[in-house]
Amino acid sequence: MSHAHAHSEGPSAESLALNHEISDARSQPVIWGVVMVFGVLILAFVFMGGLLAITAGSITDASNTLSDSEVTQLQLPPAPRLEQNPRVDGDRIIAEATARLESYGWVNEQAERAHIPIERAMELLLEHGLDAVK
Repeated sequence: MSHAHAHSEGPSAESLALNHEISDARSQPVIWGVVMVFGVLILAFVFMGGLLAITAGSITDASNTLSDSEVTQLQLPPAPRLEQNPRVDGDRIIAEATARLESYGWVNEQAERAHIPIERAMELLLEHGLDAVK
């Protein structure tokens, strides 16, 4: 029984007669490759576990930390500063904007300019049109 030759192109005559390839990929190199990959992963895991066990608790360099008294003496940078908690700050900004859009208030009391809820402003705009707004 002859298998496909290394020099020939395409399937062998025997493969064509049977309507399928009679030679398969060699499984031994694939199996060894998988075993080697898992072996390297296990060795790396063991090595890292050993390093962690050896160095656990021995990192004591505190030269870049501030004491409590130094923290209280720090001067804050000028505004605008980075947000401490973006989600809370963002929610607060949205709540303030929503409250302003849905309320009445003065923009400039001396010039008698006020703001009104946006829904009411849209109703007035529909009733009176753009010409009435000046």
